[in-house]
Amino acid sequence: MKLPIWLIDTFTSIPFRGNPTAVCCSNEELAGQTMQSVAHELNCPVTAFIKTKTGVAGAYDIRYFTPVTEIPACGHATLASVAFITQGKNKNVNITFYTANGIAIETTTNSDLIMMSYQVYQMNNCAVSNEMMDALHLKMYRMAGYSTNLETLFIEIDSPGILRTIQPDYQKLVRCGDQVKEVVVTWASGDEDYDYLLRSFCPWIGIDEDPVTGSVHSVLGNFWKERLGKNNMVAYQASARGGEIFIRAFDNNVEIGGRSVIFLKGEITVN
Repeated sequence: MKLPIWLIDTFTSIPFRGNPTAVCCSNEELAGQTMQSVAHELNCPVTAFIKTKTGVAGAYDIRYFTPVTEIPACGHATLASVAFITQGKNKNVNITFYTANGIAIETTTNSDLIMMSYQVYQMNNCAVSNEMMDALHLKMYRMAGYSTNLETLFIEIDSPGILRTIQPDYQKLVRCGDQVKEVVVTWASGDEDYDYLLRSFCPWIGIDEDPVTGSVHSVLGNFWKERLGKNNMVAYQASARGGEIFIRAFDNNVEIGGRSVIFLKGEITVN
């Protein structure tokens, strides 16, 4: 069976930047092991598999796989899936994706900007263990919080220089505990182009550093809205590839979006 597959750079308008994402579309049900094998072979941070949802107009089932495991949701892979469906034209289209655990993600397009609607998640203040600080090579932090919904530890620091130069020990990071699947380090930008900066580390799911992430802004959007007193924000993920994320934060939901660049169109053969 031959299936179309595209490689799309997300949260960027420049090729070879943002987050490289694979999207595969099939009208037949694929076995989980088949999808995992494809994701492992492609070795993108995340590969999305989409299938038209029977009986629901403008809706698709979606599943997300890193090279080593399936994950419940992924912002940049959802954004890439919209670009795939609209052939990169992104002209005033509303698409709803249904994840494997039944969560509906609504997306809208306006010109070249794709926006996704997420529920607002909270984080609870916590302390960062000495082991975690050592693995991140951090000496101090301003505040930290943990989101049970995302299984993510958020750490606010007070220096852009530190944020940009963090070089974690990923083996030590994985040993810091099984309650964390991702660590996000963030800082208020102070730059006129961006409202806040971040980096994301998730070796627990096979991605040492996520080039650009969308879903964590379901927490950060509300956090920085309150801290900065702004609803509309632009964040920059200061990874090696870099990427920008547009955020509209409200009380009950947050809209997270960005641009995309189609890099490659092809097909794969699966049994």
